[in-house]
Amino acid sequence: MKYRLIAIDVDGTLVDSNQLVAPETQDAIRHAQDRGIQICIATGRSMKETLPVWRQLPLSDPPLPMAVIGGAMVCDPVTQRTLYHRPIDLEVALELDAVLAAAGHSSLAFVDGWRHDADYYFGENGNGEAAMEMWFSKMNVRIRRGASLRSMPDMPAPMRINAVASAQEATSLARELAERFAGRLVIHSLLAPNYGVYVVEAFHPQADKYRAVAYIAQGLRIPTAAIAAIGDDVNDIPMLSQCGLGATFPHACQQVRDCSRHIVTDSLANFIRQVADDVDGAGMVGFGS
Repeated sequence: MKYRLIAIDVDGTLVDSNQLVAPETQDAIRHAQDRGIQICIATGRSMKETLPVWRQLPLSDPPLPMAVIGGAMVCDPVTQRTLYHRPIDLEVALELDAVLAAAGHSSLAFVDGWRHDADYYFGENGNGEAAMEMWFSKMNVRIRRGASLRSMPDMPAPMRINAVASAQEATSLARELAERFAGRLVIHSLLAPNYGVYVVEAFHPQADKYRAVAYIAQGLRIPTAAIAAIGDDVNDIPMLSQCGLGATFPHACQQVRDCSRHIVTDSLANFIRQVADDVDGAGMVGFGS
């Protein structure tokens, strides 16, 4: 069998606008597992945000860990324990907080809630607070607040720092931050569809979905060449470009489509079934080589 693990993005890939997994996708996941293929989630969401989706999946027991926070963390969904993490250097995080404040943006830092007694540290030093409060209202999270991240003496090294901006501002801000923090941070600009806001995200330069999924696969003795991955946004690019098979959708941006071997024109369910039925590794009809 060529592919032994399928890594699936959540927003824009696994769930619909109502945050539901389609019945045909659930059936395809059962089919893949019956063929001996493992399934794991790889998402930009936190574990708490992902659990309602994970609970809809008919996963074999024991279920695999999840790659969350864009690959900055790998968590066990049953025990909610953190198994792997790539935090941002704290001084780099505090420098970013100051740069965002100077540009008029609040900083939202996600930290490892399993290791610490908070999920978010919120530097209330700019705009975006209304969007952040809406974000918090949808989650059962523990929040520390301060005038800035630096003003909070117990601030731990964060997994991710977010700023909210308009679509136009997000693109320009991400470009400026990428230049300033080159080699020290990875910067993404994307729409958070479950919240309807544009965010600029910062991560450790070695935090990405590919590394997190490879960590999960290593525990199963699955080489990365035997991983099929599917996603639709810029934070999926490392996973799509470096796994054995990377797939995306026509609605993905050109950069994502360019790094993918296959464009799914029908459905996620059919893609999963195609991967599952490629029993001899000969390659499915319509899959690039």
